[in-house]
Amino acid sequence: MRKLSSSLLPVLLVGMALGVAHEVRAQESALTVPHVWTCSNNERFITSGPVEKLEVQWRSKSYAMLKEQSLPGSMRFKNYDSGLDLVVIGPKAMLFNIKTGVRVADECKTVAMKEGREAHLLALEK
Repeated sequence: MRKLSSSLLPVLLVGMALGVAHEVRAQESALTVPHVWTCSNNERFITSGPVEKLEVQWRSKSYAMLKEQSLPGSMRFKNYDSGLDLVVIGPKAMLFNIKTGVRVADECKTVAMKEGREAHLLALEK
């Protein structure tokens, strides 16, 4: 193994720092870009923001969603005032109204999920 020149070390460190900064910016942009979810029952909703401050736009209103404990490989967000409960499991999401006990949106997916990719919310958790 060859020893690196001491003059290359600062260049290497700056390059690594820029790479990490690029990855952080990519994750941040994934958070700020709204994600449209279309559902099998002709419903749709939009999510935006980080998982700690997820916002759901549903039927022309915005709801701040609190992240809840969930099983591995899934995520759950609730807004107790409205009763909205968003559950994301692997290849789909479902939106419930826990006050009425009704599933209001089913088999919901983003464009990326329809192309076979994982839900962005689950990917951000890794």
